[in-house]
Amino acid sequence: MTRTTMPWFETLTDSVTALGAAALEAQRAWQGAQVTTHHYDYLRLRPLEGTVTDPGRHHGAPPVYPFDNTVAVLATFHMAHEQALRKVFTTAALSYGYGAAWAIQQVIDGHQPTAVELTVRSPGCFVIPDGLAPVPPAMPALDGWSGAKRFEQARQRMETADTANEYAADLADEDYLADHEASAMHDAETAAAELPDAAFAYGQLAESGLRYALLDARHKHGR
Repeated sequence: MTRTTMPWFETLTDSVTALGAAALEAQRAWQGAQVTTHHYDYLRLRPLEGTVTDPGRHHGAPPVYPFDNTVAVLATFHMAHEQALRKVFTTAALSYGYGAAWAIQQVIDGHQPTAVELTVRSPGCFVIPDGLAPVPPAMPALDGWSGAKRFEQARQRMETADTANEYAADLADEDYLADHEASAMHDAETAAAELPDAAFAYGQLAESGLRYALLDARHKHGR
């Protein structure tokens, strides 16, 4: 069977699988960057007292510590790299989660899309599909699936992280925060940090849920 004659449910499944593979690669890259950044943590490194003298500097200028200076430059670079990759992973994971949820919703509603539809605003930025904002809804049509409970738990985890992310962003826009608000923002940021991993985990279960939702279509096609 050539690619052009593959049934819609096969190409739809391939579309979701591609989103998942992209998110996995982004996750691996981000995790690798986290490990590298950790290597340049000052608390882990043994300080070196060796200095160099710059004859071009004025008399009495403090000595130059080449090791410390280089580590500081590397740490700054790797931290920025890690943060950039976190954004890439977050976008890829959300694309995966929302894309898989959209596919399930389309199948449940009786449609036969050949691929996931995601409107891209710019590289790394997409529009959340209609009916799925801010977080995909519960899908009782999948209750007969053995993974339904875990799927709903993953959805709730994603919802908690998304709500925390929105709350932290709202507080960050304030000109002044009282002590209790600053503490609340810290707690919200900690919870929001779960969003990319939560979206990826949701996407993985949604991909399995899509296969369950497509059982009837596969059965009819195989007759």
